[in-house]
Amino acid sequence: MGVIMPYGVAIREAIASNDLAKMEAIAEQTKQIVKGQGDMHVALLELLEAIESLRKKK
Repeated sequence: MGVIMPYGVAIREAIASNDLAKMEAIAEQTKQIVKGQGDMHVALLELLEAIESLRKKK
């Protein structure tokens, strides 16, 4: 099957495929990517706050 980057569309396509093996593979890839990202969601929130702060200064 190869590696498919598990973003929203790829995940939804796997669901729509009704292919259990494909769904399991995407789920496992996604879990590994999410695990490897650590606190990326927190860093993104901090980045968005910094952007908003700079926009307010202009």
